[in-house]
Amino acid sequence: MRDIVIVGGGPAGCFAGKLLAERGLDVVIIEEHAEIGHPVSCTGILGVGGLKELGIKPGNWVLSELSGAIFHPPSGKQFTLTRGKVEALVVDRASFDRELAIGAVKAGANLLMKTRCVGVKLGQEPSVKIDGPNGKSEIRGRLLIGADGPNSLVAREAGLFKAARYVSCVQVEVLADLDPNIVELYFGRDIAPGFFAWMVPAGDVARVGLGTIEGQAMGNLLKFIKKQTVPKKIISKKFLDITAGLIPEPLTREIYSDHVILVGDAAGHVKPLTGGGIYLGLSCAKIAANVVASSLEDEPTAKTLKSYDTEVRKKFGLELELGMRTRNLFKKLPDDALDSLLELVAKPDFKDLILKHADFDHHDMLIKAIIKKGPSLMRSIGLRKLLKYLAS
Repeated sequence: MRDIVIVGGGPAGCFAGKLLAERGLDVVIIEEHAEIGHPVSCTGILGVGGLKELGIKPGNWVLSELSGAIFHPPSGKQFTLTRGKVEALVVDRASFDRELAIGAVKAGANLLMKTRCVGVKLGQEPSVKIDGPNGKSEIRGRLLIGADGPNSLVAREAGLFKAARYVSCVQVEVLADLDPNIVELYFGRDIAPGFFAWMVPAGDVARVGLGTIEGQAMGNLLKFIKKQTVPKKIISKKFLDITAGLIPEPLTREIYSDHVILVGDAAGHVKPLTGGGIYLGLSCAKIAANVVASSLEDEPTAKTLKSYDTEVRKKFGLELELGMRTRNLFKKLPDDALDSLLELVAKPDFKDLILKHADFDHHDMLIKAIIKKGPSLMRSIGLRKLLKYLAS
């Protein structure tokens, strides 16, 4: 019997596995794919500050350095936000994920590739039924970590989904003429209802994609690529790569129960405003590793694992709550209100407020600063109109 069985060899699963193996615990990581980092369903943008906080030094997986963003409102009146310094890195996710997996293996974790979790049995000694190169078998452990993505089988079997909701995303890689240090963001209900579209420089290619809460993501993306100024920036219409996936909405699932915890997308640990999940997933995986190691000194029941949820909420609870409130308002705004909102953001005094308080990996300080500007925000959009969206 193992100490810990981790289902999912993505960043959060491997990072948790590394930290636990370093404590001398017997860890096995189950990964269904034949290669770590594939398939990729992420734009791959990591904040410089977040990486430093996690103790991860940039490696040869860095493709581009980002220092700002161009915002494209529905009206087309674009504006730029930048502090003139590197804020984030665009990475080769496959190489980044492999580095984390190698770190887990070097620490002593056992990584089983091409091994699919086909069933979970819960209890004092939870077990995972697997189907791998050597056929079907079963692995028991003292604790089970679900790191198996937004549709987590572990979460479903453990009854941890409350009202799981998602943003559907799709992304292609193309050759495009972009500023190598600037990401471009596009807004509008006819492009990406409830979310946004992006064009991100990633070394020799550009990653072009969007998220949506309505309709078919791929259909919306094809429509977006043909829209307005976008075709002028794309050198070749040939797609070099296509990826699709789901972004889970935070706070729509529990993250622990008896002998079970969730990390990464399985736990819904993503930034509400951008959908980015790498930093948040790794940071919460670090919290999880500390709690798990402590709980295994006794019995990893829901009572002893509750501190995982407590510590996650202590560090990220305000950001997740404020972020989701902002997202829920954003999802209701029609294009004219969205234009008014982004027009306000483009004004010098408001831009200064954002540039003063913005942090790529921590959004709560910016949201709180903007809330203090509530009266002027409501006057800009129209008090009655905004109150209507807040109340609905």
